[in-house]
Amino acid sequence: MNGLILAAGRGSRLLPVSATRPKHAVPVAGVPIIARAVAALRQAGVERIGVVVSPASEQDLRDATQHLGPVHFIQQREALGTGHAVLAAREFLADRPTLLYLGDNLFQDSLLPLRIALEDGADAVVGVKRVPNPQAYGVAVVEHGRLLRVVEKPLHPESDLAACGVFAFHPDLLDDVAALLPSTRGELEFPQAIMALVARGGTVRAVEFGGFWSDAGAPADLLVANTYFLGQLTGRVEGRVLSSDLRGLVVVEPGASVQDSDLTGPLWIGPHASIRGSTLGPNVSVGAHARIHGATVTDSLIDDFARILHPERPLTRAIVGRHATVTAPGVGDLHLVIGDRSIAQQ
Repeated sequence: MNGLILAAGRGSRLLPVSATRPKHAVPVAGVPIIARAVAALRQAGVERIGVVVSPASEQDLRDATQHLGPVHFIQQREALGTGHAVLAAREFLADRPTLLYLGDNLFQDSLLPLRIALEDGADAVVGVKRVPNPQAYGVAVVEHGRLLRVVEKPLHPESDLAACGVFAFHPDLLDDVAALLPSTRGELEFPQAIMALVARGGTVRAVEFGGFWSDAGAPADLLVANTYFLGQLTGRVEGRVLSSDLRGLVVVEPGASVQDSDLTGPLWIGPHASIRGSTLGPNVSVGAHARIHGATVTDSLIDDFARILHPERPLTRAIVGRHATVTAPGVGDLHLVIGDRSIAQQ
C-alpha cells in the first residue's frame, strides 16, 4: 500500500511562524508535524511513503524526515488544490491502493482501521471525528457506516462528524480526480472525487476516530496539539540539572542545561537548550539551543534557537519562533522588529 502526505501548502493561518518554513516542519512537543504524519503511516503498516511538497518547502521537509527511513518527495509546482496535489503524485501511486494524509493533521488513533476497511471491500474510506463546531469543517453525513456526502462548512450541519483529513482509496479513484473541475476557489478539491464515487454507487466507508485530533492549522490549534502530545511523553532527565525543582512529567534532553529553575510538567526541553533562573510549565516545549533566562513561561511553544531573556512579564500561550528574541525593554523608547502578521500585545 502507498502512503501519500500532502504538505505543499504554505500555512498562511500560521503566519508568521510559517513565514520562513512550511507549517508541516513546525515542531509539536519537539517533533515536526510531518514526522508525526510519517510515523502514523508507518504504524499503519505503510512502508512506501510519498510527500507532496512545493519547491520552496522541499528542503525543510527533507530535513525534518531525514531519520525516518525512505521517503519519496514529489513537487507540486503550483498550489492548485488537494486534487491537483494527488495528481502530481499519480506516477508514484501507480497501481496500488493509497492511504492519503493531509499533512497538517495530528491523530491519537491508529490509521490502521482505514486500511482494514479498504481491504474488506470498500471502494474508498474517509476518517471522521465528532466535533462541537461542525460548521467549521467539511461535515460528513454517514448512515450505517457508509458515507452519503460531505458538505463544506455548512451553516446548518446535518451531523457533528467532521471529515478529518485522512482517506484510503483504490487506484481507479485517480480517474475521478483527473476529471475534477475547479471549485469556486479555483482549486481541484480531492473530496469531490470521493463524492463522484458516491454518486455512481460506490461504497465509501466512514471510520470514526474517538481520540485526539487536530488540524494544527492556526496558532491556538498548535498550542492545543503541543499540550496533548507533551502529556504523552515519558519523563526523563538526560541533560544537566542543578539547583532546580522538577514536578510532574519533565523531559530534559541530552546537552540541555537547567540551573536555578522551577520546572512543572508536562514539559519538554530540547537538546542543548539553556534554562537559567526561570519558571517553566506546565505545557511548555522548549526547542533545541533555545535560551530562557529569568523568565516565567506557561502553556507555550518555544522553538529552536529562540531567546527569552528577562522579560518583565510572564509569557502565557506564547509561540516564539526560531531565532526570535523576547527580552525586557531598555531604558529608552520601545524597540520592535515586527514582521508580517506578527503580534505585539500588552
